[in-house]
Amino acid sequence: MQTLSAEQRRFFEQAASTYQLALVADTSAQAYLASRGLDQTAANTFRLGVVSAPLIGHEMVRGRLCIPYITPSGVVNFSFRCLKRHVCSEDGCPKYLPIEGVERNIYNVLDLKRDSPFICVVEGELDALTLSMCGMPAIGLPGVKQWKKHFSRCLEDFDVIYAFGDGDKAGRQFGSFLAKEARARPISMPQGMDVNALYLQGGADALRALID
Repeated sequence: MQTLSAEQRRFFEQAASTYQLALVADTSAQAYLASRGLDQTAANTFRLGVVSAPLIGHEMVRGRLCIPYITPSGVVNFSFRCLKRHVCSEDGCPKYLPIEGVERNIYNVLDLKRDSPFICVVEGELDALTLSMCGMPAIGLPGVKQWKKHFSRCLEDFDVIYAFGDGDKAGRQFGSFLAKEARARPISMPQGMDVNALYLQGGADALRALID
């Protein structure tokens, strides 16, 4: 994993705090989170924010949702999600933008330390935090194309690893990949659904039912 300098860590912490505070006054970003079933408690827990006034170097992510990657030693990375009311793929807009020059890594690593016999693995930050706030420890991966061999070692202490892919071809490929690389059990999601969509439809019980 890439080692951050003390200055990078200081800047990342400043950015997370600045954007987290900006969310308090941004009703549009709050409405988006509410539409995903994420309340203020979830926003506070995961330090979600909005880039209303970008710090130097973050001008390209103005107006986006800020999702910090939090570890025991602080904030080590970010992902920035588009909040515009459009279909990103149709408008040539990247739905998520990473920090340039920083390696992609695992999201929500704090859940790796939770006292649980199982861990859930998803492709995406919002699905990971949705599972986590439902009491199901979860981490998010940057995608199978950026899988690193040491990721599997992070999962070795869990009796069971559940791979929550989306309910489509790509999601099934995600589950199959993790079954091979990390002895995961692929979870069959309803067609066309992802973790957050299923949560909105049936709440935490609908997600827990997939592994019970």
